[in-house]
Amino acid sequence: MRTGWRTRRVGVLYLLLSIGGMAGALGMAVRFDLRVAETVAALLPSLGGMYLSWATFGADRREAAEGFGVAGVADRLAVAVRRQWESEARVRRLNDPYPLPVSWQAADARFGESWSLLREMARHWPDGRSAPRSAGVTESAGLAGTGGEIAEVFLERVPTRRLVVLGGPGSGKTMLLIRLLLALVAERAEGGSVPVLFPLASWNPAEQTLESWMAEQLARDYSGLGDPGTGPADRTGRVSHARALLEHRLILPILDGFDEIPAPYRAVALDAINAALPPGQPLVLSSRVTEYGDTLSPAHGVPVKLSGAAAVELRPLRAPDIADYLERDAGGQDAAAARWEPVIRLLGTDAPVARALTTPLMLFLARTVYNPRPEERAGVLPKPADLCDPTRFPDAAAVRAHLFDAYVPAAYRPHPRYPCRWSPQQAERALQYLARHLQHTLGGTTDLVWWQLRRALPSRVAQVVTGTVLGAVAWAAATVVGRLTALLAGLDSGWLTGPPAAIVAGLAGGIAGGIGCGLVAGVTGGIAEGLTHVFTTGQPEWLATTTANGLAYGFAGGIVGALSSRLAVRQPGTASGYRQGWAWDWRMCALGFTTGATLWFPYRLNYGPMAAAVGALANGTVYALAGGATGALASSLSAHRPRAIPTVRTRWAWDWRGFSTGLASGSGIGVTHWAVLRIQSLLTGMPSYTIATMLSFSCAIGLAVGIAHGLTGKPADLATSVGPVALLEQDRRIFRRLWIVVSLAIGAAFLLCYGLEYGAQGGLSYGLGRGTTDGQAISMGPPHILDRSLAYGLTVGLAAALSHNAWWCYTLTRHHLATRRQLPRDLTAFLIDAHERRGVLRQVGAVHQFRHIDLQHHLAAAGPSQESGDPLPQLPRPRIPLSPARRR
Repeated sequence: MRTGWRTRRVGVLYLLLSIGGMAGALGMAVRFDLRVAETVAALLPSLGGMYLSWATFGADRREAAEGFGVAGVADRLAVAVRRQWESEARVRRLNDPYPLPVSWQAADARFGESWSLLREMARHWPDGRSAPRSAGVTESAGLAGTGGEIAEVFLERVPTRRLVVLGGPGSGKTMLLIRLLLALVAERAEGGSVPVLFPLASWNPAEQTLESWMAEQLARDYSGLGDPGTGPADRTGRVSHARALLEHRLILPILDGFDEIPAPYRAVALDAINAALPPGQPLVLSSRVTEYGDTLSPAHGVPVKLSGAAAVELRPLRAPDIADYLERDAGGQDAAAARWEPVIRLLGTDAPVARALTTPLMLFLARTVYNPRPEERAGVLPKPADLCDPTRFPDAAAVRAHLFDAYVPAAYRPHPRYPCRWSPQQAERALQYLARHLQHTLGGTTDLVWWQLRRALPSRVAQVVTGTVLGAVAWAAATVVGRLTALLAGLDSGWLTGPPAAIVAGLAGGIAGGIGCGLVAGVTGGIAEGLTHVFTTGQPEWLATTTANGLAYGFAGGIVGALSSRLAVRQPGTASGYRQGWAWDWRMCALGFTTGATLWFPYRLNYGPMAAAVGALANGTVYALAGGATGALASSLSAHRPRAIPTVRTRWAWDWRGFSTGLASGSGIGVTHWAVLRIQSLLTGMPSYTIATMLSFSCAIGLAVGIAHGLTGKPADLATSVGPVALLEQDRRIFRRLWIVVSLAIGAAFLLCYGLEYGAQGGLSYGLGRGTTDGQAISMGPPHILDRSLAYGLTVGLAAALSHNAWWCYTLTRHHLATRRQLPRDLTAFLIDAHERRGVLRQVGAVHQFRHIDLQHHLAAAGPSQESGDPLPQLPRPRIPLSPARRR
């Protein structure tokens, strides 16, 4: 199946919707001799289908025109990788004032394979691609080198081109890997393998295979590599560009930070690397010496070693190199450089300061704390001679702790060219919170991604705020827009033209945030609608009526939205998505009965107390059964709702599983509502909806929910490195476009369903006597149909956009944390400044990280775990699950 077939199916579907909607609108215009303005207004929702048809066919043509093979994708990825890491090296000041002369030597023999075995393995590679260019190196001692020689060591001296880089904390492993990566990109031939750096701290070897994790990282950091592309088809369709590159061995993995994987899982991780990257696949792995050695010689279990790899170990910096670097960074031979004389005299001795300043990390911290910036006076800075005080700093650990403590205040001291919006105290408090968030809430990961900050937001806060917004939008769309449409059409129907805001808001809230959000949205819309009617009609009973509608339809809409969301994201054919057993959810059953029984208030207004009691009992029973069964089904599925992740670009892809489950569960609202009214009609003799009206309403609701769950934004640009800020901006743009386009599509669906029924029956009725005393239905004409299309389209379209994008939850979270004085309100600007101006954070693809994991640990341990009396939000979600039941 070609890739464009999916987009053409979407275009055909929406083309049919738009044609049907336009035909229905024109038919009504001709039948009732409507004015031109009314006809044009009736045709507006159909434009959604036309736009989607054009967009999907256009995407198909662009995709066909821009198609190229996997080698072309690799070439474009190489350009993005080079640009990314050249920029990052500049931000990290790796070449300022000049590259540190980091040197290495061959590691202990136990860390790598014997030299004879390496040469023998390289001689038997099937394709010979990993054979070294030169055979001049005859033993492991030839692996020693300094600085830029690392590329020569990897390409020409290691027979298998599989290298383990070992070193102590802060010894410069990542800095050396960046140099190696840039050199390999420069040496790369067209169509060859692309070196990509993968920080291993975010890999969970107990949950993900190495291939799937690397594909996920590639798709996240390079926009478009997650798209279906060239490669063999698997069970679910074409593989992504990222997987195709991995399968064709066009990714040279540089795996950084093996020691950051939790100790119990390092042997599992190393075994998984050997299985996923067999001999013949070049790779680089970095780790601290002690952690890697413990994996090779575990207290329990079988030792594991990286197959076919040579090993080098970084050496401490030499005293002359340290002295030259500190003086050169201070400006040369002036007074600022002379401030280092007391420290330089102790270098090479056993003094605590001399033993501390032997790694690039400590050297970077020292230069940041004590060296002046351009246009900054050295006299206002602390003196490096303080580090020589044996009373204050009795050992090297005390010196290192002091440098970590002083680093953030020094990074945020007033800059002559780059003024900072945050004081050192504010910045340190925010960085400490972020470090604790990574350490405790996210289970120790190093990846600071803005779309995961939502886990610091209590779910109740998100549901209340989102539900309130959707309720207000539903009220505005159903009541205000309905009133304006009625006035334009020349009708005197007061404020009853649009659909009940509670029903619209409840459905939208359920799609956006489940049952809790549906209840809040329904009640908000119901109260707003009730107050409107109280002020316009002077009838106080309206408030209880619409609030009861909000509870009932909020619960029903929440069930539909929550259940369809879970079913839509469940992977087919996998048993891990289910829990064992089936347990009736009595809490949901009780909640359903309570919310359904509240319909006694609107029934009493329309049918009288006795009939209302019968209807409320019937409705409560049906809602109780639906709630208990739905809760049991939801609990048997995966316990986690779909995670909102950022979307980029504007190519549309149809999820047929989401559409079908949304259609089935959405139709249940209409069927349930009709069944309740039918039972009530049989018991009381009051009128009920016809089967045709039920089918029309069910199809419209089902189409709305199906479209909301079936339409998503997808990445489009290949091999373009996407930073966190660009990803946030793109996600915000996609949010707006999703809202507009899905709203138009849902409006067209409602117009089609209601228009067909209107044309077949010659008229429609609604409300069953909302506010009347004779129980008769109110006639619904073309303006009312248009109002319903607009109200459902705007509100459910907004809910779909909220459920598919991460920007909304991120916005709620940062404002919530800013109110609690834990993070700056403009968090995006703070992270940019911390990365580009202060150097406290580094950027790897689409994520931020602290400059060094030891800095993250130090900040996480500093300060209290509670601020202002509020506990740090934590979730029981370990990064390495202990059993399948605790899988992420």
